[in-house]
Amino acid sequence: MNKLSGSISFTKNELKVIVFVVSVLVSGFVLKYYSQVIEHSANKPYDFSKSDSEFTVLSGKRYSNPEFQNESPGGSSDSLEKNLTELLLSAEDSLIRKAAINPGNSHVESGYEVVNINTASKDELTGLPGIGESTAEKIIIFREDKKGFRKPEDLMKVKGIGKKKFEKISQYIKTE
Repeated sequence: MNKLSGSISFTKNELKVIVFVVSVLVSGFVLKYYSQVIEHSANKPYDFSKSDSEFTVLSGKRYSNPEFQNESPGGSSDSLEKNLTELLLSAEDSLIRKAAINPGNSHVESGYEVVNINTASKDELTGLPGIGESTAEKIIIFREDKKGFRKPEDLMKVKGIGKKKFEKISQYIKTE
């Protein structure tokens, strides 16, 4: 290396950099050549038999579903459309009934109901966003110790409920 650096007049560090760059380039070309050889040998058509069999199994489960009992795998698209329409209409009816029960409640779309934190059960509390079982238990224990919450903001006094979590659930809680 010393003879080479003397004849070319590069410093020792410059030679190390040149050797490193050349070795990276050579290894890159070797990897590229190797991957091209592998790709050409592995260029075989894909076998769809496994995915086809999975599809057959899953569609068999779909047709065994009680909501689609009147429909056979080779059934008409009219019966499928009729069943889907009935399902959509029943879902829409349940939303309309829920809105009628809670008039003026904008939380119907979000899937969360307004909960009175002074009377809510553990299940109702865990239905709030970000509230798990342990936090719900802490809320109930705090509520019993302090004889209820006077205002929703008092919920932040419970360990595990900070400002961010309170902001997430504040629209879904009440104290009356």
